[in-house]
Amino acid sequence: MKVTFWGVRGSFPVALSHCMRYGGNTPCIGIETDTSTILIDAGTGIRQAGNDLVERGIDQIDLLISHTHWDHVQGFPHFAPLYRSGTTIRIHGLNHKDHTLEQIFAAQQQPAFSAMTLDQVEAKLEFIALEEEQKFSIAAAQVQCHRLNHPGMACGYRIEHQGVAFSYISDTDLYGELLLGDDIPASSESEKEEWLERLRQGTRNLAHRTNLMVCDTFFLPEEYDPGWGHSSPDDALRLGQETQAQRIALFHHRPERTDEVLDELFAHYQSQAPDGIEVLIAKEGLEVTL
Repeated sequence: MKVTFWGVRGSFPVALSHCMRYGGNTPCIGIETDTSTILIDAGTGIRQAGNDLVERGIDQIDLLISHTHWDHVQGFPHFAPLYRSGTTIRIHGLNHKDHTLEQIFAAQQQPAFSAMTLDQVEAKLEFIALEEEQKFSIAAAQVQCHRLNHPGMACGYRIEHQGVAFSYISDTDLYGELLLGDDIPASSESEKEEWLERLRQGTRNLAHRTNLMVCDTFFLPEEYDPGWGHSSPDDALRLGQETQAQRIALFHHRPERTDEVLDELFAHYQSQAPDGIEVLIAKEGLEVTL
């Protein structure tokens, strides 16, 4: 399994000198196995990912969407495989109560926003609604999803193939007190606490003994704001230690986080990592073979 980072920035893309080395594109990660091509999230990083797939002649693509906040879907209209006949793109995401995944993607390609509407693309699109904790297969890869503690409806993914595991746990408040998300059936305090523990157990299931965990580290501890649904590098190391993860990639960097500060954070958290855990920092173009 090969993992490629195409977009690593959170909230909105940045094209300024302070992020030239780590990159300013919003989330997109590629996972290649010998039987499948998988992308996770469709932030602006998906544009370069799509160019690479077209260049290599890949015409079967599975796209896993963690959630539809704009920084995770805004690159989709610029995804080159959309405009190639003979290409099939299967788009997976949580089942929304009030609107389908297809409706959400079509909405951002209305004529007011886009020159090309969704029904004008040449590729064959298949939208697949997922349920909380669902397990499914993409060719020989086994995938499972778990709901995350984030505004709206967000989920993380675990992909297993030939004895290795990859985990994507972005846009979540791992250890904050409550927040939850849309459509979670919890009104009383006891129900909210039960759901909070269920969400935390879901992240532990995703991360359990994973070979690589990509984790939301948007905040530094002193920046933490409980209203946004994000975590810190300290939270990521804690989760990695609880679940015996092998490697952790710090991900979803704040837009204003400079290359120099990311260098400092990389060095600091490498030195703080528990025994047996390797710390990486997500960077556009980084490739990790599992």
